[in-house]
Amino acid sequence: MATNKIELKGLSPDQVDRLLPEGLISLCWRGSVAHGMYVPKADPDSIDDKDVMGVYIGPLEHYLGFGRKDVYEQWEGEWDCVFYELRKFIDLLLNCNPNVLSLLWLKPNGIIYESPLGARLREHRNLFVTKKAYHSFSGYAHAQFKKMISFNQEAQALMQQLEEQLTSFGIDPESSDAGHSLRALDGQPFVGATTEMMEVVKRYRGERRRYYSGGYMGQKRRELVRRVGYDAKNAAHLIRLLRMGIEFLTEGTMHVERADAPELLDIKRGAWPLEKVKSEAERLFQLSQEAYVRSSLPPEPDRAQAERLCVAMISDYHNLA
Repeated sequence: MATNKIELKGLSPDQVDRLLPEGLISLCWRGSVAHGMYVPKADPDSIDDKDVMGVYIGPLEHYLGFGRKDVYEQWEGEWDCVFYELRKFIDLLLNCNPNVLSLLWLKPNGIIYESPLGARLREHRNLFVTKKAYHSFSGYAHAQFKKMISFNQEAQALMQQLEEQLTSFGIDPESSDAGHSLRALDGQPFVGATTEMMEVVKRYRGERRRYYSGGYMGQKRRELVRRVGYDAKNAAHLIRLLRMGIEFLTEGTMHVERADAPELLDIKRGAWPLEKVKSEAERLFQLSQEAYVRSSLPPEPDRAQAERLCVAMISDYHNLA
């Protein structure tokens, strides 16, 4: 597939070519853009990247040799991309992974590129409509709930103390995240770090991973967490996941582009007090359990049929039939 046929706003053809894997059969929006909840960078409250997801078919060596990676994560500017090899993607679908299931129910405006093989995946989406969605959606929602409330007053005070210590050493806290080299406040590489400094940096990295949603969180998002007292972005994910899970169990379809986007955006911006978020989450957890009990969806997917689909797609791509 010629990646130069795909345009991603703000990226050059060379950047796009470096970003996208060979064998790409589908490239779609995910996250805030797909849900109609994207806040542009020009907005002072923006904490969003442009998230996309792709599916690709590997070279023959992937299937007949020693294998290759089946998940690639790539970043380019504000573009945050994840790509799944087809077998891995179908395995996630069989387990009703909420993120990958969404790709099969996108409207045309959510699809950036799709080959005939990519379209075949969506044509067979009913293979993956099962009651297992209850466990995956509720599980993801519970994780978001835990992240949302983990940044309490005690944690905020600790993080502020550690950031003040880093600053007193002349170290920019923004540069001390895992995977980034230390930089001084002027943006230059930091040299001459003492043992005491490195201990503070080590602790700060660990606490940052623990409290800031399990990983990297930009400065604006951290400021929002401090201001409202909880992670509002996680709260919006929590409520959205529960609502989507209930809809899926009830209707057997997924509403990816959200009609309730304005309300979810209010939550994401921290307009709801924490107690209101908790109350709505508890109500939705209960409704989700009830929807699971009443659901007429099959309990398990037809794995044999899904396997036949996977084999046929890989065979057609490599002209093996």
